[in-house]
Amino acid sequence: MLRDGEFHVSVWDDGIEVWVTQMGTLMNMNTAFIDRENGVVAIIDPYDATRWTDALEKEGLQPTHLLYTHTHRDHTAGYPGMMKRFPNLEVWGHEEARVPSLLGNVVFKKVDFTNTWDCEPGDSVEWSAGSISLVMTHSPGHAPGHVTMHGHGVYHAGDLLFVRSAGRVDLPGGDPQAQQRSLIRAKEILSGLPADWRLIPGHRYDNFRGEVPDWISLGDALQHNYFLANITMP
Repeated sequence: MLRDGEFHVSVWDDGIEVWVTQMGTLMNMNTAFIDRENGVVAIIDPYDATRWTDALEKEGLQPTHLLYTHTHRDHTAGYPGMMKRFPNLEVWGHEEARVPSLLGNVVFKKVDFTNTWDCEPGDSVEWSAGSISLVMTHSPGHAPGHVTMHGHGVYHAGDLLFVRSAGRVDLPGGDPQAQQRSLIRAKEILSGLPADWRLIPGHRYDNFRGEVPDWISLGDALQHNYFLANITMP
């Protein structure tokens, strides 16, 4: 298991680096995709701007893109610091994650997206920068405009899925029916991806085989995640 702020680095078959870390009291999981040749560093939901910046600068890198699964405060904690340090960052999220009517609630934080995806629930769009290529799927339910992202051996689930469970739907903007549809769509997607890819959850919460792992294989997720194993597909 990763210590708070520790980074695990792997290199996918196409040379894209995948960095994974967990940070904060809620054990938020962050993933970054790095294309050194083209100078592209895309970070999903960076929690701590200082620790991310320090780790990247040791490698002669700096962030170029921030990709948001949703705009709950814990997932956007690093946004102000990132923008102060790197004001020209591209900031991406789903159009429906702007949630202007919900920003008065402590759960959410305002993120000024420079670019947005605007696909319907359950639909996917391709996103690329340099040699990084990801598929974004609109997966609302836990929060408006929630997306999952997959590519380069990783399915980053945000708060749609954890290792053995799924995201809560009782917070402002939550929608149980939308969550169920998003889980069904996630099962379809995961069933079509290689079983040895990693599912990175939004938080390291769940016990699995005697430990609380940072991630789980897609094959194990389909078999052992309660919601994926038991939800009925049409």
